[in-house]
Amino acid sequence: MLDIGVQTKGILPEMDIDKGFRLISDAGFTRVDINIDTFLKNSDLYAGNVNQFFDASIEELGVYFSQYVEAMNKYGIRPSQMHAPYPVRVEGRDKQNDYMQGTVIPKSICIASVLGVPWVVIHPFKMQYKYNKDIEKKMNIAYFKMLIPMLKQCKVGVCFENLYEGMGQRIVEGVCADPYDAVWYIDTLNEMAGEELFGFCLDTGHLQLVKRDPYEFIKVMGSRLKVLHIHENDAIGDLHQMPYTFGNSKDDGQIWERLYKGLKDTGFNGTLSFETYPCVNSFPKPMTGAVLKTICDIGKYMAESIDNA
Repeated sequence: MLDIGVQTKGILPEMDIDKGFRLISDAGFTRVDINIDTFLKNSDLYAGNVNQFFDASIEELGVYFSQYVEAMNKYGIRPSQMHAPYPVRVEGRDKQNDYMQGTVIPKSICIASVLGVPWVVIHPFKMQYKYNKDIEKKMNIAYFKMLIPMLKQCKVGVCFENLYEGMGQRIVEGVCADPYDAVWYIDTLNEMAGEELFGFCLDTGHLQLVKRDPYEFIKVMGSRLKVLHIHENDAIGDLHQMPYTFGNSKDDGQIWERLYKGLKDTGFNGTLSFETYPCVNSFPKPMTGAVLKTICDIGKYMAESIDNA
């Protein structure tokens, strides 16, 4: 069966590192998605508030995150992926953008190497509605091409994610929401790199918001799919709840059987990784362990369902 993982957001760094990984292990998880985006939050970046966490040297950051490595080894946990801080680009914030693209993302890749993370999820630039899709593609390719030497040195890969955007009161498709666009990005950059350094992170909640079928998306993506963000919503807001919260039909929640069949048919061998911090955070703190265990049990059910799809 596939391994089951969960994001560290809401657990680390809020909790003592050893205690946090013990909580994750006790719930039954063997993999983690390490959220270093918690050290530079998206809400702060959108507001233009940038802290100094990533001003630390690579050596200092390495010492800090070596505590994660020690705790993971102690509890038999391995990282399946990592989420870098985002947004990497905000319109009109040239100084912030230079810092994100020139300091935060390169240091995130170095941290991933320290942690033994195979894939870092980095949000590509959102530019198609301000400019057009051609400019968006050109700017993204130019930036991610520059990261190739560092990715090779650190032995780390980058995954793009299917994103959405808000336009007034509407949710619309963002960069990589179209699987054929995502394939183009990945194949173009891997050809430039001469090896497989770029892959894809499928976010199931974002699929719901733009009404994309998981099976059809996964079939197009094929072996490029490396990591998952599993969660569910009401098809109105990006709620990050546990699967089956909103039912199991096209008129309610995600149609999970379509996901299972897609993963089975394409031979996905990664981790069933849950991005469900808002769900966990909505419960009283004494219930955190029980909620995490429930999510892990859902993951085990999903793994069995994929085997039997």
